[in-house]
Amino acid sequence: MDLWTIVAAVSAVIANIISVFVARFSLRKADVALEQSRISSERSLRRADLALAQAQQLSRESLEAHWAIDGAMSAIAWRDQVIQLHDRGLTAEQIRRIMLLEDGGTGYEASNGRIDDILRGMPRRT
Repeated sequence: MDLWTIVAAVSAVIANIISVFVARFSLRKADVALEQSRISSERSLRRADLALAQAQQLSRESLEAHWAIDGAMSAIAWRDQVIQLHDRGLTAEQIRRIMLLEDGGTGYEASNGRIDDILRGMPRRT
């Protein structure tokens, strides 16, 4: 073997060794990048889960507020009807019979105010 063949063989071996080290280094960088990406994805999912939980809580609170406002409006309308019927000269018992004729009227007095309590001490308007 001549000198140039040995130089060429050694050069090829060195080039192969270098390419193995470069490939290994590249794989390590890719593994690190993949791990960072996984960690970032997990953080994003945790933030998304937290945002979803907050949105659900806000939705529940909004619904509760809506029902509270509807309940208050219902009670105000109920009391207004009771007072109007009282001003027309009806007694508490007559008003109760009329109000019980409404659809679902049996539960209204318990939730919106007892007729006797609403009318207690209230003069009739004419």
